[in-house]
Amino acid sequence: MRNSPISISKGSQKHRLFWREHPVLLSSLTVSIGSASALYWPLPWNAIFAFSWVLYLLALRKWAFLPLLLGMAAYSHFLYGNMPPSQKTQGVFSIATLQPHQSPFAKGFVYKGKFAAHGGTVPCDIYTHGSAPPEKADRDYILQGKLEQRGPCQYTFKPEVWIPVEKSWSLAEIRFELKERYRAFLSRKCPSPRAAAFLSALTTGDVDDRLLKYQFGRLGLQHLLAISGFHFGVLIAFASFALSLFLPRTWKTALLLIALAAYFLFVGPYPAVERSWIAATAYLIGQFIRRDTSGLNLLGLALGLEAILNPLIASNLGFQFSFGSCLGILLLYPRFKGMLFAWFPKRPSGSVKPWPPIAKAALILSNFFRNAIALNLAVNAAILPLLLYHFHSFPLLSLLYNLFFPFAVGAALSLLLCAFSIYFLSPTLAHPFFSIASSLSETLLDLAAYPPASLDYMLLVPRFPFWAVPLYLFLLLCLSIRLRPLPHSATC
Repeated sequence: MRNSPISISKGSQKHRLFWREHPVLLSSLTVSIGSASALYWPLPWNAIFAFSWVLYLLALRKWAFLPLLLGMAAYSHFLYGNMPPSQKTQGVFSIATLQPHQSPFAKGFVYKGKFAAHGGTVPCDIYTHGSAPPEKADRDYILQGKLEQRGPCQYTFKPEVWIPVEKSWSLAEIRFELKERYRAFLSRKCPSPRAAAFLSALTTGDVDDRLLKYQFGRLGLQHLLAISGFHFGVLIAFASFALSLFLPRTWKTALLLIALAAYFLFVGPYPAVERSWIAATAYLIGQFIRRDTSGLNLLGLALGLEAILNPLIASNLGFQFSFGSCLGILLLYPRFKGMLFAWFPKRPSGSVKPWPPIAKAALILSNFFRNAIALNLAVNAAILPLLLYHFHSFPLLSLLYNLFFPFAVGAALSLLLCAFSIYFLSPTLAHPFFSIASSLSETLLDLAAYPPASLDYMLLVPRFPFWAVPLYLFLLLCLSIRLRPLPHSATC
C-alpha cells in the first residue's frame, strides 16, 4: 500500500509494525510500568514515567493498553501499597526456598518466603547460624519476633518462636535435601573440591561462597552464577541432541518439557529461573504444536506472568539483569553482528573448500569472535545503567572475559551432563568426564582469581541518578526499533 502525503513518518511506521509483531512484549512492558509506578518510583517520577508511557501508547494508537496500565497500578497498590513498618509482630511465614548462606563472620542458612501479618503480606528472609537449619522447611510457621525493613519492599524477620501450622506444606525441604545430596555426590566424583563447589553453584543456583561471588563480580561474570536462560539453553541443547538419537520429534519435545519442569522444581522459584523456565516451556510448546514463536514475545510472556503473580519482583536484581540482558540480546545482537561483518566478513561455504586447514581454522575463529563480540556488546549496552546504578562501577575486564568465559562454562556444564548421562549406564566410564569437567572448572576458577593486573581497571561512577535508568532503556528500545529495516510490503 502506498503512503499518502499525510501518512505517518517512517519512524512511527517502524514502531507500529514492531509492536504489531510483538504484542505480548508491549502488554508486559505496560504491566511492569504500571506496577513499578505504584510501588517503587517515588513522586514525581512515578507520575512522569507512567504519563510518558501513556503518551507513547497514544502515539501508537494502542488505546486498549491504557486500562491495562491503570489496572496493574491499582492492583499492585491494593496488594502492597501499605507496607508495614519495622516492629515486633506475629504472622504466618510461608517458605519458598531454604539454602546455605555465608556471612562475613559465620556460615548458616537463609529461609526465603512471604510473611503475612495484619499489615499485609511482604517478601521476607530469615537468616540463621549453625551447621543445620533450626526448623524443617516442609511447612508454614506462625512466627513471633521482629520484622525489619531493609529496603523498598524488602524485609528480614528475627523469630523468637516457631509454631508449625498444621496441614501446611512446602517443597523447600525436599529441594534442600536433594541439593545437599547432589553437592555431596559432586564432592565425591570431582577430584577438586573447588571445582565441585563451582559446578554445584552453576547447576543449583545456590552460591554461598563469598570469595567466588567477589571474584566473578569483579570481572562482570556474576550472571554465570545465577541460573538463567544460558543454563536452560545448555540443558535443552544437550538433552535435545541426546534424545533425538533414539526418539521421534514429538516424544523428544514431551520429555524435554518434563525435564525442564523437573529442573525448575529442583532449582527453585528464583526470578531469573522462572523467566527462563516460562520462556523455554512456551518455546517447546510452540515446537510441540508446530507454531512459530518470537523470542521477544516469549520474553514478554515471562515478564508479564512474573509481574502479575508477584508485582514486587521488579525490585529483584536477578530479575532486572536477567530481563535486561535478554532484551539486549534479542534487540541489539543482530545489529552489532551486522556491524562486525566489516571486520569479520562471512564467507560462502563453497568458497572456502579449497582453503588450507589453517585458513579454515582462522575463519572459524573469526566467526566465533564476531558472534562473541556482538553478544558481549549487546548485553553490556543493555545492562550498563543497571550496573552503574546498583554497583557504581563497570569492570573493563568483563569486555574481555565475556568473550570466552561463557563458552568455556557451557563446555564445563556439557561435560558434566555427559558424565551424569554415562554414569547411569556405567559409573566407571563416567569417571573421565567428571575429571575433565573438574579440571576445566579449576582452570576457569584460576582465570577468575588471577586476572591480568595490567588490564584490571574499573569505570567508577560514584553517583548514577535513578531516573537515568528507565530513560536510557527507553531510548535504547526506540533506537533498536529505529534501526530495524522496514519490510518490503510496508514500503511499497
